[in-house]
Amino acid sequence: MLKNELRDIEKILIQQAYSEKKNTTRLNLEAKFGQVYKAWEEVIFSNIPESSLVRYFHYHLDIISTVSTTLSNFPNAEKYLPTQHEFLALIDHLQKYYSSYFNEDAIAPIPYHQRLVSRLTGNMGAIQKILHSDSINVALRACLSKWCELMSEKIGMVRFTFRSLYYFEYITIQLSELHDISTEIEAKLLNFLICSNFNNLSFLVYFQDKIRHSSEYLDKDERLDYLVEQKAIINSSPEVKNRAFDSSWPSIKTMIIDWLTEEILLTEKLSCNKREIAIPKIPLEMSVAHLSCLIRLLYEESVFAAPNLQFIFKGFAGYFQSKRQAVISPGSLSKEFYSIDQHTAARVRDLLQRMVLRINRNFFPMAVAINATILSYLNTR
Repeated sequence: MLKNELRDIEKILIQQAYSEKKNTTRLNLEAKFGQVYKAWEEVIFSNIPESSLVRYFHYHLDIISTVSTTLSNFPNAEKYLPTQHEFLALIDHLQKYYSSYFNEDAIAPIPYHQRLVSRLTGNMGAIQKILHSDSINVALRACLSKWCELMSEKIGMVRFTFRSLYYFEYITIQLSELHDISTEIEAKLLNFLICSNFNNLSFLVYFQDKIRHSSEYLDKDERLDYLVEQKAIINSSPEVKNRAFDSSWPSIKTMIIDWLTEEILLTEKLSCNKREIAIPKIPLEMSVAHLSCLIRLLYEESVFAAPNLQFIFKGFAGYFQSKRQAVISPGSLSKEFYSIDQHTAARVRDLLQRMVLRINRNFFPMAVAINATILSYLNTR
């Protein structure tokens, strides 16, 4: 069973709420907080299993956060500032010395959030200077400004986890070091946010709009090359581990790459449709099986300079249509290519023989006349 090491502290705080005595109560609290540190140290060196230690320290972090937030909501909250410092010191101690058991996904108390923002005041000023640069896109500025406002000015309206606060601290400190207010600041900011896994949906929409705007006046082939290039750039970008704007969502790299993959496929499809419209297919008085047999004969006689069969199938499927199929797939040509029967071979052989006869009549008439004379002579004997 989990032991509440802060039970005595809670009792003293309840008594303090209804008592005018201050000094004696303060001394009692200092002693009780010292006992908590000692109890934690004894537990960590005991034979308690790891799973129980995790539950033990998670349990105490929840208690600390609940009591701290409750005190901050009291009408006379200033009266409990020294006690609040003790609670925050407990959290710091737990995070520093027992980090393996610290629950970053627990809701942080409001005073902890307030202290963090107070420490980041200077960094926030530097960020505001960057965001007011004219070279930064309005949508990107709005995305970051709204987040910073929610995190730093509306404390208590939304409760955040320790993980979210640590991420805010990391982003704020790193952004405040981007002092170079130049025409390249947006590109630097964009690259930093992607590498820092800023998987904010507003940021994703900004990035998508940016790509669409940049490729708006490109033709389909140029747009395809541009999208492939952007995907390669994002793919090669480094990414911090164990950090995220929202840990429940995929990383920003994953979301961007998935979206770019869809855009590439769509652009490829549109390009294929455009080529099909621009170049009408040639209708053949042949079935797919007969066409595949003819392709096989040409292939085996090394007529094609390209040895790649899939490339050949794709070419024939793109420029011809059979007697019964307006659209031939490379797969159907491949299937018939490897399953030619005697009936199909006989029909193609008959076609080729007629073609040879036509060549002889058109280009070798003397030979045809001599053969006809010889045949007539043999028939009269």
